[in-house]
Amino acid sequence: MPFVNIAVAGASLTKPQKQRLFEETTRLMAEVMHKKASLTAVRIDEYPAENWGIAGAAVSATKHPAVHTDIKVTAGTNTDAEKAEMIRLGMAMLKDAVGTTPEASYIVIHDLDAGAWGYNGRTQKARAQKKTKTKAA
Repeated sequence: MPFVNIAVAGASLTKPQKQRLFEETTRLMAEVMHKKASLTAVRIDEYPAENWGIAGAAVSATKHPAVHTDIKVTAGTNTDAEKAEMIRLGMAMLKDAVGTTPEASYIVIHDLDAGAWGYNGRTQKARAQKKTKTKAA
């Protein structure tokens, strides 16, 4: 169950742009990170350009929207190569969707302990333990 938060400053995304980001992010999480598309959550946040700074100046001074993407996955479920490919393809997707971005636009992949997060009221660790018990039975 990955959770992806895409933050954008200096651009007002259209509904088609947002839909494309939802679809493409989910596709990349499935194809590159091997996550279930049905459990991939994507949130898009938009910020005024004057609320986001790079190199000591508001993004509006760069004339290009800034992006930042946080991806949360369970620790140990992806290789360094998969993460590197997600960052590479994810940035290409963002630039294609929103246009040229400043170099200081980041994608961060957070490896979270399986006991520290989950969905539908259960941690990832509890889900994994249930699968193990079910297979053993």
